[in-house]
Amino acid sequence: MNRLFEPILFDLKPFHWIYRRISDHNFRGFYHWHQGCEFLFVHRGQGRVIVNQQTYDLKPGMLFFFQPFQLHKVHVEVSHQTPYERSILHFDPISQGKNLHSFPGLNTLFYRLHNGIYEKQAFDLSDRSLYVAEMFKAFDQSIATNNWEEDCRLFLMQILSCIRVNTQELETSLHQNKLRSLRYSETIMQWIEEHYTETFDLEKLSTELHLSKPYVSRTFKRETGSNLTEYITIRRIKQACHLLQMNNDSVELIGEQVGIGDVSYFIHLFKKTIGTTPHQFRLSHQVM
Repeated sequence: MNRLFEPILFDLKPFHWIYRRISDHNFRGFYHWHQGCEFLFVHRGQGRVIVNQQTYDLKPGMLFFFQPFQLHKVHVEVSHQTPYERSILHFDPISQGKNLHSFPGLNTLFYRLHNGIYEKQAFDLSDRSLYVAEMFKAFDQSIATNNWEEDCRLFLMQILSCIRVNTQELETSLHQNKLRSLRYSETIMQWIEEHYTETFDLEKLSTELHLSKPYVSRTFKRETGSNLTEYITIRRIKQACHLLQMNNDSVELIGEQVGIGDVSYFIHLFKKTIGTTPHQFRLSHQVM
């Protein structure tokens, strides 16, 4: 299992930029989160993105936004014939967001994205993909110059302007609570969100969703690219990370609070997933 938390190093620049990275083999998506905001734009590829208990189609022209520390997964089937090409911007929302105050419309849009007020986190920009591609190319060329700070601010505003075309749809959904029909995997993830602190019972899940156990397992795997056990484990460990940072409860109690009653197994699973023990994680991440 890959590491859940992928630290993004904001050294001299308050952002981390990846331009048109291509994968045509050995690509395996995994659940993870970052400490900054992330924009992901898809140039080529087919698959699914799982975030906030929802799954979105991944296809050329799609732009995805992930909040800081938000659990998400990009699942793409790649080959030499069907490569996955993407550009990614990770950035510090505090330092970059403060530059939007002179643009109230964009500032409000960013605030709602950053704080999860909008349910939607995927935007289809395929009808202006050529403009977006040129915009990304220009930004990639500009960051090597002395004007990268101004260009980064401009680039963020350009991305938000592209998203704003969808604003009316977002506002309608926000005020009328209009939601599309959920995929089975989304319904399953919502059920897990309510029950992950309990001992997992596939029979109970299947009964409450009025589906057979084989169908639940098979459909979740097909729609998300991962099995139920992996997803539940990751959801529990992410909550454990939060608790370790926010309080001084014992490791044993925190394991129980996330549904893993055997403290030895909890420590083993935590280390396998995060790469360090719960105690070591607390020492290096606890909020003072």
